[in-house]
Amino acid sequence: MKHRTNLSLVSASIIAALVSGSVLANDTDPTDVLNESAAAVDLAEQAKQAFYDSSSSTIHSFLYIRDREEKNADGHWVPNIENQTLQLAWDYKSGYFKDTIGLDLWANTNLKLGDTTGMSEILYFDHECEGDASYDGNACEKSYAALSIAALKAKFGDEDVGLAIRGGYTQINIGTIRSSWGLNPHAYRGIEAKAHFGNLILGYAIADEFKNDWQKEFLPMTTQWHQNQKSGSDSTDTIIDHIQTVGAIYKFGDGQIDLGYGMGKDYRTNWQALGKYNFDLGSANLGLSAFYHGSIAEESDLNPNVKDPKSQSYYGLGANLKHGGFTWIAGLSDTDTRGQELTYNFRLTPWANSDNRNFMPSTSQLEDYNVDGARAVKLAVNYNFADWGLPELTASVGGNYATNVRSNTDAEEYDGSMTSFDWHVGYKFLDGALEGLNIRTYRAQFRGDDIVHKNDRNDLKVLISYSVKLK
Repeated sequence: MKHRTNLSLVSASIIAALVSGSVLANDTDPTDVLNESAAAVDLAEQAKQAFYDSSSSTIHSFLYIRDREEKNADGHWVPNIENQTLQLAWDYKSGYFKDTIGLDLWANTNLKLGDTTGMSEILYFDHECEGDASYDGNACEKSYAALSIAALKAKFGDEDVGLAIRGGYTQINIGTIRSSWGLNPHAYRGIEAKAHFGNLILGYAIADEFKNDWQKEFLPMTTQWHQNQKSGSDSTDTIIDHIQTVGAIYKFGDGQIDLGYGMGKDYRTNWQALGKYNFDLGSANLGLSAFYHGSIAEESDLNPNVKDPKSQSYYGLGANLKHGGFTWIAGLSDTDTRGQELTYNFRLTPWANSDNRNFMPSTSQLEDYNVDGARAVKLAVNYNFADWGLPELTASVGGNYATNVRSNTDAEEYDGSMTSFDWHVGYKFLDGALEGLNIRTYRAQFRGDDIVHKNDRNDLKVLISYSVKLK
């Protein structure tokens, strides 16, 4: 009854406004009526300019094929992920109405093609699908459609001093919260505000729900990997009420400093510092980066196993040298959870990919090399065949190695090592009828010796993407 009463009041208010408007129109000077009509036309024209003329609208399509196998305890290779998914998405970004307010949307459908095995992290992972052919006792994968981004945006000021605000279902990229991607953007229900003063950006963000590519709706952030979607699971003391962060980014010449501090309420606190600088060497360009991330778990009901928490750390150094068609890549990293966790957690939540791992310099296709104790190195090279008359063709090869890797789940023993080998070939049409069509193949292998966090794996991914800009 309460909702009905509110609806009636709203309806009555609208009717009263219409009636009063009619009376005013009848009693108003004709010149004023013309002025009001002109203002309405001008308002409509400004809306058209912002939401259509100045907007961008793009249709994305993505065919994702993956075959990942894993060596089991008996030493046999078994399927780990087998997946074929077709993604279709609409990406809309408006201009700014009255140069102030706008709207961003991303709607997508991820379509399951044939049978799948394992959790691909790009299809809806349904925990209540007994009887489905792909049900493994935990869940099964399904096609789905979702509105992944629906965000209002506003801006104030000018290029020298200003404020930008986003709110709703939105990506967040400030401080220690950075939105990642699957086939679609991972996003939060929250608010992000960034103020800029010349080359300095100061920001704040807060969020209470999150959606990744294997959920079709925004859900509370929890301490359970299934986000309390598994029937019969105990959800007591599992919900992280909200996460928030402050950050500062300063750009100078060819360099940048990025600082952040974040808190997941009653769960975890983290902080980071990133420095980057590019050197112009004439015929070559050298980019260097240094990254530090620290965190500490909170002793609370959300962390029943945490006693006397200690600060954890991750350090990374990266370099890439571009010369001709070659890009040479090197990375070093050191991880220390002080024995409290098997792998380092960059997030303010424990699960759901609510982070961005682009800052880590020694990752591979199958391993992030952030296991407790790991001292890792990465060497890779990319090559573009433009000098051979094929700027559409690229290829890469790389390897990783880590020592001092955690080798016991219950004790601080570090006798393990791990290696990775990756290669990639890609071809992107740069002109003609197929301009924008991008075809990529990735092959990877991971091997571990005396480690406890992961089995040996082989991986093959074929990615075909194509976008059509509607305007």
